[in-house]
Amino acid sequence: MDNRTLRLCLVFLGFGSSQGELLAFANKQSFLNFPFQNPLAPKSPVLEIVELRGEAFLQSLGLTSSREPKTFYTDPKRFWDIASATVPFILRLGSGVFAEGYKVSIGPTDNFKYSVAGIGSDNQLVETCAIATPPQENRGPLVLYEFEGCPFCRKVREAVSILSLEVEFRPCPQGSLFRREIKGQYGQQATFPYMMDPNTGVEMFESDDIIQYLFRTYGKGDVPSSLKGGILCTLSAGLSLLPRATKGGRRRSSNPPELPLILWSGEGSPFAKIVKEELCELQIVHRQISCPRGSPNRQRMFEKTGRFQMPYLEDPNTGVEMFESSAIIEYLETVYGVKESSVEYM
Repeated sequence: MDNRTLRLCLVFLGFGSSQGELLAFANKQSFLNFPFQNPLAPKSPVLEIVELRGEAFLQSLGLTSSREPKTFYTDPKRFWDIASATVPFILRLGSGVFAEGYKVSIGPTDNFKYSVAGIGSDNQLVETCAIATPPQENRGPLVLYEFEGCPFCRKVREAVSILSLEVEFRPCPQGSLFRREIKGQYGQQATFPYMMDPNTGVEMFESDDIIQYLFRTYGKGDVPSSLKGGILCTLSAGLSLLPRATKGGRRRSSNPPELPLILWSGEGSPFAKIVKEELCELQIVHRQISCPRGSPNRQRMFEKTGRFQMPYLEDPNTGVEMFESSAIIEYLETVYGVKESSVEYM
């Protein structure tokens, strides 16, 4: 499979905007607040050392990966990462890619509305779902302790994506501080994922219980067939992760930021997956704004940036906002990664 073929295979998934560079909006004000802070991370040295912010800060880093958003572009050095990260979408039959109640129709062209594709000069595809508008801004995000290499966590992430939820992810790879937090509080038998809902006060383990709770509380009540089936569902989720089995399961040395990062993302996108693996291994708390096809969150991003493409990262600690998975990974490694010395000390 060459680069061009991979890009064509990804068109149907809607992981980028086919509209190219669309209307640019002057209003860059964020929709988000930051009620949560990383309780385990030290104060980031970035703000103490670097006075530059946003684009100026990015320029000072000297990143080599292109930050120019390109529809379905695959960085050649990430080709096999993207190819293997596409396997979960295939084996899970696209679970997590489409929002609950997804519908598609044809409507008149509106340059102020996001569309995955235009039809001629007068019409465009209109994708909607059961959620007509984004969640209320004063509703706090759910908190999820999980890690990328876990099939049970994978199922919950698919539910989060289907429901277009905003969730604060606290990565728990092997050896991580958040894993030790949960094990220390609930005992070594504690498993992942673990969810806390600040809106209702509910806290729970067990992926199937969490999924049922999410659809009862934030959906229409019925769990989709892709998330039913007990052991078969879990088995397919586990098999889908095998090509990336060494990713997102163990911590790497890092200096986590003080404030959570914001990631516009969704389960099923291979470009988003490799970024999520990086965030997990570096133990970086991040608030995901889920953007499955049909979600109103896609319109939110369109109004914010003038286009839709995921993943899209916002870092309130440095003022950086950026597209392109390869560039995002390089940014995370440069700013928050800590190179481990190969020298052994006596």
